[in-house]
Amino acid sequence: MNMKLPVTLTGAVTPGNKIGRRFSMPTANIYPNENISGLAYGVYYSTITIDGRDYFSITNLGVRPTVSEGNRVNAETFIYDFHGDLYGKIVSVTLLKFRRNEKRFDSLDELYKTVEDDFRAGAEFHKTDCPVS
Repeated sequence: MNMKLPVTLTGAVTPGNKIGRRFSMPTANIYPNENISGLAYGVYYSTITIDGRDYFSITNLGVRPTVSEGNRVNAETFIYDFHGDLYGKIVSVTLLKFRRNEKRFDSLDELYKTVEDDFRAGAEFHKTDCPVS
């Protein structure tokens, strides 16, 4: 990772694979407008700005190798304490601190367990409530 954090990415929220919804962990997906060549693919503690308001979040930046066969880079963000429809809205995601590298999981179950751990770590980082037990 060559780019110094924090780094802010912007884009319109687009529909994803809706896998997060199956696990009651919906995410906001953007394809960043910025050049991100200096950023490592992986999970970051983050904040997201929606309509001028900041929310705590955790973001996976990368190509989602477990659920996608493409190579288009996506920023997939889970937002703590937010419920609502963001499709089409322009949002800004600020990557604050790197947590772990992106990886391919052997199953959705393995992915889910790791994402739960990420969410707990993000809640601890932000000192907020965690949506998973």
